[in-house]
Amino acid sequence: MSGAALPQGPFARLEARATGALKALLGLGLIAMVALNVANAAGRYGGLPTLTGADEALVYGMIWIVMIGAMLAARQRDHLCIDLLPAALPRAAARLLRLLTDAATLTVCAFIAWHSLDFIQRIGMIGQTSMGLGIPMTWAHSAIFAGFAGMALMAALLLIRDLHALLAGREG
Repeated sequence: MSGAALPQGPFARLEARATGALKALLGLGLIAMVALNVANAAGRYGGLPTLTGADEALVYGMIWIVMIGAMLAARQRDHLCIDLLPAALPRAAARLLRLLTDAATLTVCAFIAWHSLDFIQRIGMIGQTSMGLGIPMTWAHSAIFAGFAGMALMAALLLIRDLHALLAGREG
């Protein structure tokens, strides 16, 4: 079930560009995190000044990277799954299971995104900031919303694609 590509059509080019941009953002984010970690370690162990809030920035950066990566994994269906049941089912039943999985993923991810947005609004109202960097905590917590909203969007696109393929009588 992995490696599911969205169909070619009017949005295929936009989808390819968005996916490429997310992959580039992940790569740049990881490079920036390694550079920040090296600079902070050099300061800490080399007698140079340390970077205030570097550890905090690394934690928040890793959370954002994980959530962006989760969106891409959901789009490719490369997320953690067990394919034993779908592999043992007849083709029609496996397709139905895939549709149910897409619908469940969409529902759960949308639910989490909705509630994380509510949480973000609450901490935004009180003006909570991080201890080391002093950045608004809404930025850090927005990663959860962005990731789960993105995964819900990917699940919706895959569900639409699979339903369209089913109705057209071709493999999804």
